Amino acid sequence: MGRILFISNHAGFSKFNAPYMKWFKEKGWVVDNISPGIEIDEYIDKQYDVAMTRNPLTIKNIIAYKKIKKIISKNNYLIVHCHTPVGGVLGRLCSIKARKNGMSVIYTAHGFHFFRGSSKLAWLLYYNIEKMLAKHSDCIITINQEDFLLALANFHIANIHRINGVGVNLLKFKPVDRETKSALRHTFGFRDTDFILIYVAQFIERKNHVFLINQVLQLRNKIDKLRILFLGSGPLMEKCETLVENLLLREHVKFMGYRTDLDGLYQLSDVVVSVSSQEGLPMNIPEGMACGLPVVCSKIRGHVDTVKPLVNGFLFKLGDGEEMSDYVYKLYIDKHIRKVISKQNIIDVEQFSVVNSVNAMAEIYQQYM
Repeated sequence: MGRILFISNHAGFSKFNAPYMKWFKEKGWVVDNISPGIEIDEYIDKQYDVAMTRNPLTIKNIIAYKKIKKIISKNNYLIVHCHTPVGGVLGRLCSIKARKNGMSVIYTAHGFHFFRGSSKLAWLLYYNIEKMLAKHSDCIITINQEDFLLALANFHIANIHRINGVGVNLLKFKPVDRETKSALRHTFGFRDTDFILIYVAQFIERKNHVFLINQVLQLRNKIDKLRILFLGSGPLMEKCETLVENLLLREHVKFMGYRTDLDGLYQLSDVVVSVSSQEGLPMNIPEGMACGLPVVCSKIRGHVDTVKPLVNGFLFKLGDGEEMSDYVYKLYIDKHIRKVISKQNIIDVEQFSVVNSVNAMAEIYQQYM
């Protein structure tokens, strides 16, 4: 029986790793997890609550380094699988000694912080950190084509793979008929005649909520019954709520906070949007696709891996509010396009299913078991 350790600097990240943890449990492995906070997951044998921050140069992360290194040294792990930027840095640094003794280290990059169009500082700092840490990795997993090609060209290790994200549960996220959609809308206080956009994202700078809020001023003049649902929490949520108040947009914008009933909220919506300036491969787009929604999103890494223009949605130039609004309006006035795209998305989303992601990861894991 083997033992694996998952590491992440995000609280609640085990919900994404749960299918992989389950796979190991079914193989008879012991599964441990390190992350900030208390993770409640039936597939975790031992949860280590270790505080970490996004900023790598903090006292908290120095303390975290010492704790993680001690955890790894006292347990006989065969595999350590690191996720998230800081989790990836700390996990690999703390694993150097154990790796020399035969432990394997896997790192999943959920979107490198250096990419086409990012700042010179990002390349100078994050690129060099990742290149250095690649030497202490047995396998790097990417979730979009740009990162995959960058890793192949720059990180000289044997095993670099690409998978289609962490995977969407297609048994949960699925389309519903008109009657069910209407009932869901009434449950949440919406009308059948509302045109509802949904954006699921943390309230952090790169998710670009302010940009979308500003487009409501233009869109509401064309779409009288426009509604935008913001799902998620984060440090910039209060700022966005204040902006909505100041712009007198409360009738059109609803902040719903962190939710566990995402499937029903996608199912009652008309269009899934993502206006982010930086992504790896976001979950919100394939989740919306699985529910039969067309997509309007910014033309960036990760988004271009999921959306084919005029096939399953539209890509607008980052920061181009007029183009973004035009695509939303096009979907509003043309029900036929929405219907065609809806059918196509239900087919296309199969490649992003959790079943496919687990199968892809299983092939990788078996090399180190």
